[in-house]
Amino acid sequence: MSDFNKIKNLYEDGYRCIYHDCVDTTHTVYLKNFNTEGSEVIEIKDEKDFSDFQNYIGGLRMS
Repeated sequence: MSDFNKIKNLYEDGYRCIYHDCVDTTHTVYLKNFNTEGSEVIEIKDEKDFSDFQNYIGGLRMS
């Protein structure tokens, strides 16, 4: 499963991105579920996965 699909599944479970950072070529995405207080950190090394993630959350904001 791609890193983007992992994040998409977490979004469907109620997680939301609270911060993301990039060091060298690795994007680190911090996710939190405010209902369960759960948190996840996912490192994305594939630029396409990170671009897909940005497009996905950008589309959610427009809805």
